Amino acid sequence: MYGAPKKIDSIDKYRYLSFVKNTRNNKRVQLSCLPPTCAAAHQHLCRVYYQIQVSLGNELDPENWGWVLKDNGLEPIQTLLPSAPEKLINTIFCNCKKGCNYNCGCKKVGLFCSQVCTNCQGQFCSNVESNTTDEDVYDINEEISDPSFFLEQSREIQQEFEEEFEDYLDDS
Repeated sequence: MYGAPKKIDSIDKYRYLSFVKNTRNNKRVQLSCLPPTCAAAHQHLCRVYYQIQVSLGNELDPENWGWVLKDNGLEPIQTLLPSAPEKLINTIFCNCKKGCNYNCGCKKVGLFCSQVCTNCQGQFCSNVESNTTDEDVYDINEEISDPSFFLEQSREIQQEFEEEFEDYLDDS
């Protein structure tokens, strides 16, 4: 599935290996081009099952099958898990000049803007999560006040990825 070699038995492993391969080749990684996480694929399959059952005339509660009721309509649940480790997510930010609309780098990879975004700082745009608290903003400000924050985070993330990749190769 998704072009994975037969020896890879997990969509999460294939997503990870695709990410590592692109970063090791110094390619720009487009997260939207990676296979979905197992959790995201599960939600998608739930929605597909629900739609098939509805088309067959069976009544199911959509909120039990990958949908959430929002603003008097149904919206798909993309995943119940984070799309990436929090350390990595905190290093992704946009440089939008105004609005953070369809060209927003955060939005393109399925993330909300945050305090680390250059111009909007997760406050002055249309791509914000509604339940961000002042404590969250304070924590982020404390972390990014140190200029070496991003360098350290990137090193830690790279080391974690390399260890997981080596473990995977040892298991193969």
